[in-house]
Amino acid sequence: MLISREYKPKKNELIYHYCTSDTFHSICVNKTIRLSDLFSMNDFLEIHWGYSIWEKAANQVVNQVEEGFLERIDSIIKASSLKTNILASCFSLKPDILSQWRAYSNDGNGYCIGFKASDVLRLPVRPLKVLYDEKKQIKETIAMLKAIHEVECFENQNDKYGADFFRACATLAVDLAAYKNPAFAEELEIRLLHLLNFVPSNRFLKLVDNGGTYFGDEKTGELVKFRMAQNLPIPYIDINFTNGGEVNPITKVYIGPKNDSRETAISVFLETVGIGNVQVVKSKASYR
Repeated sequence: MLISREYKPKKNELIYHYCTSDTFHSICVNKTIRLSDLFSMNDFLEIHWGYSIWEKAANQVVNQVEEGFLERIDSIIKASSLKTNILASCFSLKPDILSQWRAYSNDGNGYCIGFKASDVLRLPVRPLKVLYDEKKQIKETIAMLKAIHEVECFENQNDKYGADFFRACATLAVDLAAYKNPAFAEELEIRLLHLLNFVPSNRFLKLVDNGGTYFGDEKTGELVKFRMAQNLPIPYIDINFTNGGEVNPITKVYIGPKNDSRETAISVFLETVGIGNVQVVKSKASYR
């Protein structure tokens, strides 16, 4: 059975972004969500994990598909990493989790922002619900491979390995980013993905953003910027989440367990910068 990793929120469901105080300030003042290079995230296995699942799945079906089928898919997966750069913004389904405070909010000194999921998903992103069970990851990938094989090798003889095949494989390549190491299972991550494209520039390449669907309309791309992580430039874009001031997806803010800020001070800040009607609460996590 095919299972889509695409996240579809329940009515009024919130997704939560844990962040430092500086990032909290930037999000609220600039009213933007930042999407950064996925493979510069905290998990050093990030760049390899999804591909390793693909390899394990392919090894299990190698004798069930026609010769050359898996090699074609593998070439598209590898080529996609040379043509596109995956950006991501990471959220959680659960607020006020101690491990999240420690990892992403300056050891509990930051904030956890609750966004209305249905509003955030109107940005030009592909939302994926992360799966942490390795056996299920392999099972899902096998199901996808068999479905693609059925279409290409039995149903689609007139346009075999054509545009539809390429799109299915390119989608598979991106969706491998929804698989993570089981050690991170407590995160309950929702991952918002956005692709940048490599295009020729003089004697090499540069990154450009081609935009996407933004609150129902096609939007031009954002300016691609870079931040330095130690000595490495990391690409990112910032996307405004208000649709010209018409929408405010932020509905709840948690103050970290080590953060001594008062709820009233944060409420005044939010109202003053134009993020109104937000419930502000202190973390209940016991951590000092």
